[in-house]
Amino acid sequence: MRIIEIDNYSDFLNLEKEWNTLLERCEHSVFSTWEWHSTWWKHFGSDKRLVLLLATDKDKIIGIAPLMYYTRKTLGLRRGKITFIGTPHTDYNDFIIADKTEECLRLFIDHLNKIPEKWNYIELTEIPENSKCIPILSKLSKTLKPFPECPYKPLPKSRDTFWNSLSSNLRQSLRKCSKLMKKSFKVEFEDYSGVQSCVDGMHWLFKLHQKRWESRGFAGAFADEKFRNFHLDIAKSFSEKGLLGLFLLKLSGNPVAAIYGFKDKTKFYAYLSGFDPDYYKFSVGNQLRAYVMEKCIENGLLEFDFMRGGETHKDRWKTLSRWNYVAVIPRGILSNTFYWLYTKIWNR
Repeated sequence: MRIIEIDNYSDFLNLEKEWNTLLERCEHSVFSTWEWHSTWWKHFGSDKRLVLLLATDKDKIIGIAPLMYYTRKTLGLRRGKITFIGTPHTDYNDFIIADKTEECLRLFIDHLNKIPEKWNYIELTEIPENSKCIPILSKLSKTLKPFPECPYKPLPKSRDTFWNSLSSNLRQSLRKCSKLMKKSFKVEFEDYSGVQSCVDGMHWLFKLHQKRWESRGFAGAFADEKFRNFHLDIAKSFSEKGLLGLFLLKLSGNPVAAIYGFKDKTKFYAYLSGFDPDYYKFSVGNQLRAYVMEKCIENGLLEFDFMRGGETHKDRWKTLSRWNYVAVIPRGILSNTFYWLYTKIWNR
């Protein structure tokens, strides 16, 4: 086995076929796709160094470490670190390995110790608890901790069973608000996941997300132009591949709520949403969420993933919980001292 390092964007772009062929042999999330990684790098990689490692066996790629290097001030000192490409915008990160997992991971770490950049630590975040890399990282890292919580709701096979799975309070609230909406407005749920409609749908998502958060005194995720442009490109790319899930709720033609996510295999990933706070009394965000869950059931999906973060509004849906993990690997004596300070702050 040997490691090949890709450190430029043009070679990264040429990996599409081999990358997605490897994914067919691995358990993975939609965030492990070549499209997600390459699009993220296009928009956010300018101040970072690409450290994309390929593990090959008999000239065949069996593993990918989608990593990057950059420097940041931490605890008042400028430190170099290595993280997954996509951090911090990716909810589930992982190595992409089809075979010889432990050997691949050890070779990746050995290679990183030889690169010219004097990184101080590797920080691998958002690794799903079911990743086959977790047991091996527990041997290789100084720390391996669960963080954050990732609520999800298993979906039954029928609409009636779904509604019966909700708490009586939520069920009554949704039905009451639905009646109020229908008395006052023409209610429409629309799918904007198609190639021709996704750009319009994304612009409504941006507007509704920002209106909600700005009304509460926060900037909102889409205040960042790079972030908006990244997700516009992702929406177009994923729409072409049938992976986009973008839905709007309209009241008398006026969009008042949006949900943006991804459909992959048997799961819906609910990435971001937004709603007009002027229509809060109709619970428009929850109305649309319930509709999307019903559509998922109709299409045979088995899970609605609320993604990272244990916010209380997710609990209302009687969710279950998984955890992502973070692994930290310091380098050298000075980095071990820094790591000690890092963990002291982490444990506060």
